Amino acid sequence: MTKLSEVKEGDVLIADAGFDCVEAGEHVVIKGLKGLCIQCTYGNHYLEGQEDEPGEDLVGLRLK
Repeated sequence: MTKLSEVKEGDVLIADAGFDCVEAGEHVVIKGLKGLCIQCTYGNHYLEGQEDEPGEDLVGLRLK
């Protein structure tokens, strides 16, 4: 699993099938816009909202 604390701007994540705004298996580059995020069909998807619990694993995303 991947933790938010382990990633930085420019890293590539792979999405699983649990998103409706990112294709399953899509490789997404982390951007740094007012916090770390990835681009999705709705705009920007902030990674802080993907943590299972604060400081825990990112749900649905893993480091390439």
